[in-house]
Amino acid sequence: MNRPPGRYKPDNSGLYRIKVNGKVGFMDRSGKTVISPQFDEASGFSEGLADVRVGTKFGYIDTKGTVVITPQFDYAGVFRYGRAAVKLCCGQYWDGSDVAVGRIGKNRYGFIDRDGKYVGTPGFLWVAQSFDGDFALVRVADGRYGIMNRSGKVVMAGNVELVSVFAGFTAGLAPAATGGKWGYIDTAGKWVIDPQFESAGNFADGLAPVTVGGRTGYINEKGRFVVNPQYDPEILGRFDEFYDGYARFASGGKFGFIDTKGRVVSDAKFLFAFPFSDGLAPVKTEDGWGFIDRTGKMVISPQFDTAWIFQNGLAPVTALGKEAYITTTGAFVVDPFPGTNVRAEKARLAAEAAQAAANAEAARTMANAEAQQALANAMAARRSQVEQGIAGGWVGSFGGHRNSRLTITREGGVVGAVLLDDGWREVFHGELGNDNNLLLTGASATRVGPSSSSTYSLDTLRLELSADGGSLTGQYRDAAGHTGTVTMKKGRP
Repeated sequence: MNRPPGRYKPDNSGLYRIKVNGKVGFMDRSGKTVISPQFDEASGFSEGLADVRVGTKFGYIDTKGTVVITPQFDYAGVFRYGRAAVKLCCGQYWDGSDVAVGRIGKNRYGFIDRDGKYVGTPGFLWVAQSFDGDFALVRVADGRYGIMNRSGKVVMAGNVELVSVFAGFTAGLAPAATGGKWGYIDTAGKWVIDPQFESAGNFADGLAPVTVGGRTGYINEKGRFVVNPQYDPEILGRFDEFYDGYARFASGGKFGFIDTKGRVVSDAKFLFAFPFSDGLAPVKTEDGWGFIDRTGKMVISPQFDTAWIFQNGLAPVTALGKEAYITTTGAFVVDPFPGTNVRAEKARLAAEAAQAAANAEAARTMANAEAQQALANAMAARRSQVEQGIAGGWVGSFGGHRNSRLTITREGGVVGAVLLDDGWREVFHGELGNDNNLLLTGASATRVGPSSSSTYSLDTLRLELSADGGSLTGQYRDAAGHTGTVTMKKGRP
């Protein structure tokens, strides 16, 4: 049985992924481009090969950028222990040469070796992302899970209903589930740690994260708790495993780190965190992403928009939309902000944004003032038009009478009116409202000729001048509560 001593650490051959104008290539540790950006996508190098996508298909290149395994897969994983997981869709599949050796009817998964040849037949429903030592978990056509060795032989696991997406063998054990509970199987597919946990992760440094009663702790390879369940459940399970002797934990929605003895080396105070690598861990604060050392001390100040773990001395970060790599001292390999730094550039952009916002607000204020002034001018012009237009004689219908005559006077801002209707003469006091409607209130009435009524009830009229100034329309209401319409046109009183 192969029992790897610790977590697999891929060697990227000193080459790092870069992206320029939408195409992916690779640089060396000095920042020099050694494989020109030409691929549509790529992950990174492992064991001297890197998966790349050309169009819709994946293949592999060597460290010189030469395609050594023709793009033919719908997915291609990284190499581990000389094997890589691949996915094929419908159609023919190849043995690494130009000769088709079989057909598949729907999505299928398998493994290839470094020559691009299949290890066994690519007919699985699912395979683990990679080999761990000599073994990998697979799911066969009937839905059962099995364990595949490096030669392609599969041994069926007993009574396994589910495995983790990130499941793999470490120390000869892999997390698996049955009946809704998780435990661990060995490379023969037998239960070594009985299913009893709500979730389970891979072993590393002799410990694995498991969840019981809604709390996460760590067990040893005998299934005994070394760190009691006390932390928030996993958010991204594979990052709660041990890396470089430390594990991330969550408490109260914040993140910290413990060592293999369960001792807290960094309190739960970060908004998020990724594992340790090269002695440093990326952590997120209110100010952005930075890096802490094994004592929990912030050694690369929080300043980045995103950050990832170190690999062979370099870590990818982004700042202000620019991708870059930094060293373990926090220095850029290729400085995206020559002549300044991230904080100064952020301050400059913030000042520019504040000034732009202030300018925009000033422009809005000016525009609003101009609009309000234009509205006020329009209202003043309309009021002047009404004030000038209402004076004079008007003839029309009032209270059912068709030959009513209204005379409106305006002197020094004082409006008055006289109405002759059905033998009665009514005198009004007038007022021009803010809505430019004329309100006339009856003050007295005198009978001046033959009338159909022996009494008269004083009226209130609300009238509006037409836009062309040629008519007055509105309503009247008398003291008795009767109402009706008023329609008058310019004419002699």
